[in-house]
Amino acid sequence: MHSHTAREATMMDPSQPVIERWGASLNFATTAVLAVHGPGQDASHMRDLAARVADPGAAYFAPQAPGGHWFPERVTEPFEVNQPELDESLEAVLATLTHIMRSGFAPARTVLLGFSQGACLLAHHIVTSRVAFGGAVLLGGGYLGPDGTAAPVTSRWDGRPVFLGLSREDPWVPLSRAEETADVLRRRGADVELRVYRGARLAPNDDQVRAARDVLARVRGEQAA
Repeated sequence: MHSHTAREATMMDPSQPVIERWGASLNFATTAVLAVHGPGQDASHMRDLAARVADPGAAYFAPQAPGGHWFPERVTEPFEVNQPELDESLEAVLATLTHIMRSGFAPARTVLLGFSQGACLLAHHIVTSRVAFGGAVLLGGGYLGPDGTAAPVTSRWDGRPVFLGLSREDPWVPLSRAEETADVLRRRGADVELRVYRGARLAPNDDQVRAARDVLARVRGEQAA
């Protein structure tokens, strides 16, 4: 793996998120990965996860949350409880995806990888976006909104891989919301796998790392076909 690491936000535009970049060089990368960290973390935690995944063809782009949190409360709270942080964080996701596209990666070559709050942000972006991506790995995530919130069915994910891994005692996301997120993506045609783990996990486990590796390999293989 190319060892390139860079901070690609500029102080000239404080409205843009700080984006850490590492992994394969843009000239040689087969896949871009939008990597979004969990609460109380920063991009270095996603860099550690990327090292465990060990995909030499992946170029990583990781926005950082101001203060280490993307939103203040659980995903099933009313939307206004998580504002204005939620809208600001979703804008950071969109800005990073725009940066990825301008770096030469189409959505079909882009994988969304998130942990905990980061996985929730990505899940919410997916279910409210008209754009389908190459694949997604959502570790402890589900879309936001109070119980009964119905996600719109917009983009088609026909056959594209999505992995959701969740602890039964997850502090941010109830299992029912992860199941609802999986159902939404299945209705859009995605190839979805939801795995539920015992106990409360504070970091991605080895099984989730293998699943992320598998999703990246599938997306790379589909681009090469």
